[in-house]
Amino acid sequence: MLFEYWAIEVNMTEKIKVYDAIMGSGKTYDAIIRMKKYLDNGEKFIYITPFKTEIKRVMDELNSSKVLTPVDIGEEGKYSFSYETNLVDENGLFDLNAKPKKEALNKRGQFLKMASNGESIISTHALFTSLKKTDFTLFSDYILILDEVINPLQTFTIGAQDIELIKKGDLIIVDDESSEVKFINDDYTDEAFKNVKYLCNNSTVYYLDKYFLVWVFPIEIFIEFKEIQILTYLFEGSLLSAYFKLHNLQYILISNECSTDLTRLKNLLSIYEGAANCYSSYNAFSKSWLKNSSKTKSRRISNSVSNIFKRNFKTTSEENAYTTFKDFKHKLAGKGFTKGFISINARASNDYAHKRSMAYLGNRYFDPQTRSFFAQKGIQLDEDLWALGELIQWIWRGCIRNKEEMNLFIPSRRMRGLLCDWLDGKYINRAEDLVQI
Repeated sequence: MLFEYWAIEVNMTEKIKVYDAIMGSGKTYDAIIRMKKYLDNGEKFIYITPFKTEIKRVMDELNSSKVLTPVDIGEEGKYSFSYETNLVDENGLFDLNAKPKKEALNKRGQFLKMASNGESIISTHALFTSLKKTDFTLFSDYILILDEVINPLQTFTIGAQDIELIKKGDLIIVDDESSEVKFINDDYTDEAFKNVKYLCNNSTVYYLDKYFLVWVFPIEIFIEFKEIQILTYLFEGSLLSAYFKLHNLQYILISNECSTDLTRLKNLLSIYEGAANCYSSYNAFSKSWLKNSSKTKSRRISNSVSNIFKRNFKTTSEENAYTTFKDFKHKLAGKGFTKGFISINARASNDYAHKRSMAYLGNRYFDPQTRSFFAQKGIQLDEDLWALGELIQWIWRGCIRNKEEMNLFIPSRRMRGLLCDWLDGKYINRAEDLVQI
């Protein structure tokens, strides 16, 4: 089914298009239709998905020998091996009859070889984010289709003394204005700081708040593509949106959402309102709040979940699901739902579509280093929109994805409020801001 999309004329550019629509609205289906047209027209594309399981599905839909994917070592693929001929033998003599040596290529090596040979490629977020800044030259005539946003930065802890040590040892320099870190000793081979050297040589790295290095995905990769399409929802709250703003990359934000869609969803969702929503603190169910919660409070929470599933929602343990942060998974588990844990950052999975009752025992915030990094760069993060997007993604693992009635228990006042505001249409882009495309 092809959907009618509308584009916000803010930061308008033709190169980066963000298809911003709720899960199940046909974004991937439409992208597959576009990919088939690209194949017919001889255009090259790279499709990047969060999960390996999606690769086969999209490959089967395209059903074309012109589309390849990197394979695991030991599996047969067009580019799974490289062949090199060494014309100098072990004695240092030329051997013109030397036979090619067959060596297995890892997935990154296969990906780069496919790109250098102009193949259309399907792969994963993990492989895409392993690209180095020097790889950018391969993608100038490619269309990138990014299914869901990638995380464009990662924070590493490093002691203040270690930073001073490698600065005084003439291994790095830190730019006074940007805090960008450059590794300047090409001959360095010691184990102690080889990871710092690797990060600096293959991406952009910043020094942050005395104790951290921040790896940032090389912007050169995005800049080089002739076109970029991003399939996601609530993009403006994502770190990828902030990353584009950091690098002054503009984009078209495209949507097909309307209040009618949200009204239908609101009628399918039964959100618990009762005495178990007794946590008035805006911070309740955040990582720090849960870490400081006593055993008695944790037991009271898990008992509340059990009672609500049994007495209010009247669903079986097989139909129940819950989530929280990984460190508190066992602390909050309880009777009737322990085996129904779904990771708090789960997305793009159909494995839990039979779940009719779900408890969200979390309150999502960016980590302090991420907030600090973007604040120092003058970029304001929309933490509420990001948290809402994470919550909706998790909810969509349940039976609501099949347009079936579903029960929700969200004891965090903040997260529950964000969801209710969304269902009431607060986050819909206003019609006067949109133009048909």
